[in-house]
Amino acid sequence: MKLVKGTKMPDFTYLSPYAEGEKSFAEFAQGKKTYVVFLRYYGCTVCRLDLHIYAQRMAEFAAKDCNLMVVLQSDPNLVKEEAPLGTFPFEVACDPSQAVYKKFDIEPAKSMLALIGGGLFKALKKMKSAKAFGFEHGEYEGNEQQLPAMVLVDENGVVTFSHYAKNLVDMPGIDEMLAKL
Repeated sequence: MKLVKGTKMPDFTYLSPYAEGEKSFAEFAQGKKTYVVFLRYYGCTVCRLDLHIYAQRMAEFAAKDCNLMVVLQSDPNLVKEEAPLGTFPFEVACDPSQAVYKKFDIEPAKSMLALIGGGLFKALKKMKSAKAFGFEHGEYEGNEQQLPAMVLVDENGVVTFSHYAKNLVDMPGIDEMLAKL
């Protein structure tokens, strides 16, 4: 089921790199506004840059009383090994089986060319920024052609904003995200 504006956010379970056993989205959200950002996997250079930017600007989400969860198709042990507890000031949700992506119809691109789509210039710019921060591609995991997505869930668990990307870099920026709060 696609997550669309006005629908109730279904609960889902995920693995945390920093806790044993499955965790629940509903328990994490605890009745607060929550952004859920679905990226590819921890080794993806562009995703590493996004995680870094979210970490740098997390205080702005907190100031607006908003949780942030980033879902990755990564093994939680790999994330924990490369990014120890305390690296990220937001929830990292691991879904190595891609069950959550499938549950919410977050589709992969039809090809690697489609993954870049009309975003080649923006993708190259992001890659250059990632390299400037020293980020390099890590281990390949999940679906290499996975497209990202993002939803904002309000205090009542209702989706107030939904975005399914058309290519790898077709995602709202932090300023746009904060403006929706």
